Parts: sequence; structure tokens; C-alpha cells
Amino acid sequence: MTRSVSLIAALLATLLTGCQQHPPANDQLDAVLWTQTSVEHDLLFRQVYASATQHLDRALADPTWDALAHAPRALHGLPPALIIDIDETLLDNVPLNARSIINDRPYDYDAWYQWVDRAKALALPGAVDFLQAAARRGITPYYLTNRAPGQEQATLENLRRAGFPIDSSAQILTAGTAIGGCQASGSDKTCRRHWVGTQARVLMQLGDSFGDFMATRGSQQAQLDAARSYFAWLGERWFLLPNPTYGGWYSAPYQGREGLSEQQKRAFKHKVLKPQY
Repeated sequence: MTRSVSLIAALLATLLTGCQQHPPANDQLDAVLWTQTSVEHDLLFRQVYASATQHLDRALADPTWDALAHAPRALHGLPPALIIDIDETLLDNVPLNARSIINDRPYDYDAWYQWVDRAKALALPGAVDFLQAAARRGITPYYLTNRAPGQEQATLENLRRAGFPIDSSAQILTAGTAIGGCQASGSDKTCRRHWVGTQARVLMQLGDSFGDFMATRGSQQAQLDAARSYFAWLGERWFLLPNPTYGGWYSAPYQGREGLSEQQKRAFKHKVLKPQY
């Protein structure tokens, strides 16, 4: 009997050790659970879009109102516009993350491209009402997205299907778009923002990432320092939406090295946690 108990104990210890050494292939369960099931998520979106709607008339009435983070520029004669992100700002793509969790698989970028081409993502709470309110006031939205070039038509179809006002795919500026003699690398939206600024007076920017508002470089503190001059714009000209499922912050601890194992990525994430002040 003693020997049997010892064998069982050893087996359990082996199983527990194995579990500790092999984390789940997808680490987003709680983030996706909150996004898909919490009333707080929906209410936060409605709150942000309701606040943005309330500021539209004031922004239109002030000819000096500008939401771009650079030196003052000539605004006279420029038509009013918005700069707005798409994914997890207007359209809900989290079902794709949920599928990866249920299948215990890492996030699949091939599946992402197929998802975009299906053009069936649903609108997030409050988003359609806000952009329709802007359209009634003659404000043109420019959709700056880090979807891949070539996916503009599918994105246009999805936005229209979800009820968003958009005249043509020319309003959709995808990742790496060379525009106005400027082409930024990767997900940097600086060139696209500046080009919109030559075409319109930007009343507001909306997104789920700091990079949707201005260029992001360096540590968290460096980014906060860069944003400090614009803190008064939060909730007035800049409207930030919650996204706990992905973003630059997610891969920052392991410096975007996607070739690392899940165990290695988790180890780097643990290193940046702050268990005490």
C-alpha cells in the first residue's frame, strides 16, 4: 500500500511539474472573458462614444480646434474630420481570440487575414451612433488601420455592413501606406495622420492604443512623458477605448520576439510585474 501511495504521489508531482513547465498555448482567457461577458466593457464603450458625441458641436464651432499632436498649423478652409482606428475601436474581432483559446492554440495570423476577408465583424457598442452623429454634422471620418494593404475593400464592406458611414475605400488607410511622400514602417501611423492633417481639420482622434494618437517610442514612462502635454485633450479631443486582449504592451516584455516559446514569453512578462512599490 505504501509503495502504491508513493507511486501515485510521484505521478501527481510529475503531472503538476509538467503543467508548470507547459503553459497554455493561448494566454488571453481572462482578457477575452472580460471583453466578451462583462457589462463594464459595453458600458465603457458607450460612455466614451457618448462623451465624444457631446463634444462634436463645440469642436466644430471653434475654428482653432485641432486634435493632432504637433506644432500649430494653418486650419482656415480645411473641412472637419475625425481620425479613428478600426479594430477593437469600431469592430469587434475578439471572437477570433476566443476561438484560439477554446482550441488551445496560439493566435493564428492566417486566420486573422481570413477573418478580415469575411467582412462580418460586428460593431462595438456606441460606435455606429457616434459616427452617424458626426456624418450628420458634415464631419468626414478617416479610418486609420493596421490591417494589411489589399484588405481595403473587405474592410469597406465590413464597415458598411455594420452601419458605419463611409463613402469609399479612399478613407481607409492601411499599414505602411505611402502617402504624401511619406511612408512609415510597420504599425506607425504618423505619416497617415500627417497626411490627413493636410486634407482636413482633425477634430478628434479615437483608438484603443496610444499609437493611435501619436508616435510611440521607448518605455512606458517615456510614452507617458511624451503624452503629458496632451493630458488635457483626453476625453475632449482624444478618446481612448479599453483593449486588454492585444497591443504593443502585450509583446513589449519580450521585445516582440514571437519566436520565443510561450514559457519564455511568460517568464519575461513575470519580470516586469510590480509586486510592491
